[in-house]
Amino acid sequence: MAGRDTEAYGTILDYIRWRGDLDFERDPWNDIDSLILSQLCYANFGENERTFDTLPYLKIGDLATSDVLERYPLNIVPTSVKLHRKMHRELPYARRFQDIRILDQVNDVDTARNIQFSAMTLEVPSVGTVVAYRGTDPSVVGWKEDFMMSYATPVPAQTAAAAYLERAAARTAGRLYLTGHSKGGNLAVYAAAHADAKIRERIGKVYSFDGPGLDDETMASAGYESIRERICSVIPADSVVGLLMNYHPDYRVVESTASSLLQHEPLTWKILGREFLERETVSVQSQVMNQTMHEWLNTCSQEQREVFVTAVFSLFEKKRPGEGRADADPAEKAMDESSRRMVRELLHRLIAIQAENSYFARVKRPLAQAAEELRMRLAGDEENGFRSDMIRIDNHGAGFRRAADEAQKAAEFGGLGQKNMLRLQLLAEEMMSMAQAITGDMEGTFWVEKKRQWYELHLNTVTEMNQQKRKALILSTTERKNEASRSFLGRLRDAFEQAMLSGKEDVYYDMQSESSGQGGGMKPNWDRYEQSVLLRLADNVRIAIRGDEVSMTVTKDFSA
Repeated sequence: MAGRDTEAYGTILDYIRWRGDLDFERDPWNDIDSLILSQLCYANFGENERTFDTLPYLKIGDLATSDVLERYPLNIVPTSVKLHRKMHRELPYARRFQDIRILDQVNDVDTARNIQFSAMTLEVPSVGTVVAYRGTDPSVVGWKEDFMMSYATPVPAQTAAAAYLERAAARTAGRLYLTGHSKGGNLAVYAAAHADAKIRERIGKVYSFDGPGLDDETMASAGYESIRERICSVIPADSVVGLLMNYHPDYRVVESTASSLLQHEPLTWKILGREFLERETVSVQSQVMNQTMHEWLNTCSQEQREVFVTAVFSLFEKKRPGEGRADADPAEKAMDESSRRMVRELLHRLIAIQAENSYFARVKRPLAQAAEELRMRLAGDEENGFRSDMIRIDNHGAGFRRAADEAQKAAEFGGLGQKNMLRLQLLAEEMMSMAQAITGDMEGTFWVEKKRQWYELHLNTVTEMNQQKRKALILSTTERKNEASRSFLGRLRDAFEQAMLSGKEDVYYDMQSESSGQGGGMKPNWDRYEQSVLLRLADNVRIAIRGDEVSMTVTKDFSA
């Protein structure tokens, strides 16, 4: 969004006012339109049945004179009701949305079956059919079903979502669009991934607005892979819900007028014209919470998660687990003292992980970066020594050319000849390629230090860890299994994956220690390409990995 007038942003309400007079032939369907229908889905048109008076369908324009929205309460959290009431007053008068026909709505909430499911089918002129799934409503069973996704898939709402899509596809023709906010986004992606192949062919796009991710099996399925490129995932800067479980990796981050958890409300998201006002990454707060939840879930078995969820929601229901019900679930009856102790231990573990991650992200890493920069500045005062500028790079190649140029400048400044200057440049280029091969997506800093006639090339990279990147690494390692068993780079990729999971720091390779027989590194099985660059040119290569950080130092002695 660089170079645009970000002061002119609006919200959904402004979009309806600004572009409400443009029909879909003049201004084609876009992501904001889909977001609006995902919010209309929170309106209730009847409990477990269609309630469109005597009409076979209801146009959005009819809501201006109908009392249907007044007769049934909004199924949404109380803090959002005022914003949604404003949208309902504006939407029926917008020419763009007036002729959209609501063909159907179902609403199924049943505590006994642990289900909270609602969806509607809409016919959009010149566009096609939109299936909109409602997110979590204020009911306890709705929230419980969300938590159940961490240990049981499919949950009842997911099964209902897939069946509802099948019925909607059978009664309509042409292009299909699926949309949903919060749990509704999860249901939209789940239903699309599990739909019949002929239905998937009709799907134009699947929208998930701050919706939680899916289970491992669905993410690895052929159905998900077939619709992967058609998924549009949008999350706010302080997202928590949208980064739960195995979320879609290619998400976009939108700015919001709210803060913290209140950003989950899409009517606070910032819009420029017909696009979201986006930013590069989620906030530090979101990153810390995301890492905490994933680390905690990775330490819990499915049984532990089930016990925890059962215990927590029994408190909301104001009774002890399994108490007062002859048909209580066996898992609830099993909530003895040992189970309650398990819940306490899990909570303590969650708090400990959150504290550690917050400290690392907000205190330790910034202090370490500041200390390193100070050390580099001071190192420049050593006799016959200097430090180059720091060059920012990323896995897309940004900064690679500048880093090679910086190595050339360092060589020229140090008085190296043409041949040695080319060697230093080659080492710089190859160490960046090596880091890219090990870490995949990354951002990093490159610099050169000279100490007498020793030149040190430094590269520190950071890979933002999340569930999708972890899965991608695991998948890529599996696909390269034969290569990994032979190649040193393959083994380093495996080591990096393990380090991201453990968070521990270790030196994974040190050429001098290996050649001297002192140990402390991985015995490399270099392929011919790696051997030609690193063994023949460098005097030492040191690689250290800590969690999502890789530090690489290549040393070359030009005194001879």
